[in-house]
Amino acid sequence: MRITCPHCGERALTRTSKRPLPTFYEVFAQCTNPHCGWGGKFLVEAVLTYSPSLAPDADVSIPMAAPARQALLAQLND
Repeated sequence: MRITCPHCGERALTRTSKRPLPTFYEVFAQCTNPHCGWGGKFLVEAVLTYSPSLAPDADVSIPMAAPARQALLAQLND
């Protein structure tokens, strides 16, 4: 995933990241534009499943997107 600065649009480099939950990351980034210099935190979260895992973790629950759910139900009914 390419992260860009919210101010100038240049590339922002990840300095550190934390993963407090299996579906959530905190990414600390710094803008590479020396004339901008912005630094901050991005929040990245898994919010929808389009293709289910072949090795699911029972402790992780990410809702299924409606079209994916319908496709899976159609496969089960065939």
